[in-house]
Amino acid sequence: MEVHHHPHVEKKGFKEYFLEFLMIFLAVTLGFFAESLREHLVNHEKERNYMESMIQDLKRDTAEATQVIAVQSVIFKKMDSALKIPVESLTDINVQDTFYHHFVYFYSWINGFTPHDNTITQLKNAAGFNVIQKKMIIDSINELYIFWEGPFKGNRDIYIDRWQKLDEFAMQMIILPEPPNNSEAPVYTTYPLHKELFTRYDRPLLQQLYSFIRMEQSDIEVNTYDETKYRDRAARLIKLIQKEYNLRDD
Repeated sequence: MEVHHHPHVEKKGFKEYFLEFLMIFLAVTLGFFAESLREHLVNHEKERNYMESMIQDLKRDTAEATQVIAVQSVIFKKMDSALKIPVESLTDINVQDTFYHHFVYFYSWINGFTPHDNTITQLKNAAGFNVIQKKMIIDSINELYIFWEGPFKGNRDIYIDRWQKLDEFAMQMIILPEPPNNSEAPVYTTYPLHKELFTRYDRPLLQQLYSFIRMEQSDIEVNTYDETKYRDRAARLIKLIQKEYNLRDD
């Protein structure tokens, strides 16, 4: 009868177990670092793309703010010219013509500024701020848009509301035609000349009309100040982002 002997299995020593553990540990660690590096590179690319997009938004903002300020300057001057006409002289048809040709600018058009917020919306909604590593950039972006969301937007809304109220009030005493479709329309050829346009000559009402104009003029001054401040801050932010991310000015 044969006797089967179990094969002799040599037990592993502590050194072998330690080497196996070390190999597994190194593999896991290297995998972790590789994944962290990949995530860092992806986030760095996202961060750079966000900053490039932010610069484009800010450049559009500075250009449009400059244009709005220029248009508001024209409207302000037209208001100034209208206010220099004495209320009591508005019964004169020729004086009405002069008043009307100034009044039509701020009756027909309002020019307000709204920033381009595509990038800031993405940063907020897609947790994009998490990939921005530079705290100074985050703070500067937030400061700019807090300024817009706070006093700037509020003052712009007051201006728009006042413009609507001025138009509604003016309709009580002036025959107002449909305004041109755009600011390029030839305003002087679309309005009547040497024709009585005032339907009421109630002096208190006319004085109130002038008060409305002065108040809207004041709104334009406030808005111009806000727009200039926003534009200058946006321009500084563009330079800061370009410097921090080594982005060239296209």
